[in-house]
Amino acid sequence: MAFLLAAAPLTPSLADGTAAKPGDFSPFDPPLPTPNEDFQNALGDKVTLADFKGQVVVLNFWASWCAPCVAEMPTLDALQADLAEAGLKVVAVSLDRDGIKKAAPFFRRTGVKNLKLYTDRMSDLFQELKGAALPTTYVLDRDGKVVSVYIGATDWSSVKVKAELRKYLDAKPAG
Repeated sequence: MAFLLAAAPLTPSLADGTAAKPGDFSPFDPPLPTPNEDFQNALGDKVTLADFKGQVVVLNFWASWCAPCVAEMPTLDALQADLAEAGLKVVAVSLDRDGIKKAAPFFRRTGVKNLKLYTDRMSDLFQELKGAALPTTYVLDRDGKVVSVYIGATDWSSVKVKAELRKYLDAKPAG
């Protein structure tokens, strides 16, 4: 499955027109509005990012065939366990075309315990966000605004990453 579209940039564009930098958090200034496209939970029900308003969301796009995605999944699982009480929600969305049939066995096989399963088989949400590479992770603040993007795999349990996320966890919602 190819995610690089001819008309799309290799990486999402920031407000000033520059491309997001792989391997680091790239802020959106001003933040982007909450994306509208829905995706599915493990039962096949529609979910939107508005459903998570009030929490800081780490929106991770992954696929079972993506080696860097596989490598970072345990740290995303640990991040959810570590910062859930602070108001963080890791929403890991599989882009596998077989949806839950592929994603559920992957979670079982890799020992994921703290994340719920979400799928976006047609990549609608990923495309709305102008995603182009896997893994790509967006951070949404408590108001649901997209405040930054991280392209590539990372260790989500690192002190540097947690410090970046705490900025949003410690901020009060605007509404």
